[in-house]
Amino acid sequence: MMKEIYISITTVAGVGLLSWMAWTLIEVDKRTEVMAVKISANHEMLKPLWEEFVKRSARNGNGSISNEKASFNESGSY
Repeated sequence: MMKEIYISITTVAGVGLLSWMAWTLIEVDKRTEVMAVKISANHEMLKPLWEEFVKRSARNGNGSISNEKASFNESGSY
């Protein structure tokens, strides 16, 4: 009689644990998908702004790309 009770309790606890694990994985998957959608929307919104910034940064005053060396050297003096 006691053996059946222990088996029943163990079975119920095992099923409960597996159910909790499945529920948790589903919730994490939902949150991950929502986050991926938000990140994708941010990327689409910021991409044109970043491309414009890079274009402006790469060009000097007359519209040509600068090939000058930086004034910084390895010794740290200018």
